[in-house]
Amino acid sequence: MSERTLKVLMGTVVGLCLLWLVVSFLPRGNGGPGAPSDSLASFFDGITPENVSAVRFINPRDGEQVELSRVGTEWYVNGFRSDSANLARFWDALDNTEVGDLVAANPDNHPRMGLDTDGAWTLEVESSAGSRSVLVGNPGARYGTAFVRLPSEDNVYLLEGNVRSQLTRSISDWRNKRLSTVDTAGVTRVEVIRDEGEFVLERSDSTWVLEDGAEATATTVRGILGEMARFDASGFYEPGDSLTAPGGSVRAFDGEGNVLLMVEMGSGDGDRWARVPGDSIIYKVASYRANRLMPGLDQVRGGG
Repeated sequence: MSERTLKVLMGTVVGLCLLWLVVSFLPRGNGGPGAPSDSLASFFDGITPENVSAVRFINPRDGEQVELSRVGTEWYVNGFRSDSANLARFWDALDNTEVGDLVAANPDNHPRMGLDTDGAWTLEVESSAGSRSVLVGNPGARYGTAFVRLPSEDNVYLLEGNVRSQLTRSISDWRNKRLSTVDTAGVTRVEVIRDEGEFVLERSDSTWVLEDGAEATATTVRGILGEMARFDASGFYEPGDSLTAPGGSVRAFDGEGNVLLMVEMGSGDGDRWARVPGDSIIYKVASYRANRLMPGLDQVRGGG
């Protein structure tokens, strides 16, 4: 390699290094081309259970509105008790949200991105600082992304985080479906009343027995206690829905005779309605759960 060629090569390398240094120290994202406006960049800052009083999701197709509202430390959805697991997923999604790159600036692109006024979901947040809204459109090409823009701006950005799937849940998904929780270690007596008859189970030293002293089937008893521990519905009946006739009830007692659980259920072979004292909600319970909590005598008798 000649001396002249070597000098040219060294000059090129030095030039590339200087260019890399200049590019590395250029400001990124803060007001540069393609950066989101301050109001969008900071939209999700401070959205926590402690700082927010209400969050609303508005469906563009039918205008249905889901409102999560805080009363003290408790959260409700449209006035009903909320599901704690789905709430936790929502706050976690917001905590991991980031406004990414500019993907469109022409409003003609809004319809195909689901961000026109007829296609965008609205996420509205209420706090002591006031109300703020953002429009959420179609999912992006990568999982957990979606197109977003502010109502007053045309620029569309890619939102990183699994927020869109939270917005599109139904009211039923957000509602608490747990009828009751029982510490089954304290249950000593179970009374089951069905159309076909009734029976009583009592805890002995190591087994469960019927009133006549016959040993109860262990797997059936485990099913009863398992449902009592966390008895969950699959949905809800609305006012005006047609309900079947009552089909029976289950009560659980502790050693002092205190009622730990009382559930009344409807009759039928499919989903059953269920309700508990002190709760005005009529729940929809899957048939397999209803049958586990309220089995027939033939399933309980026999031991083993």
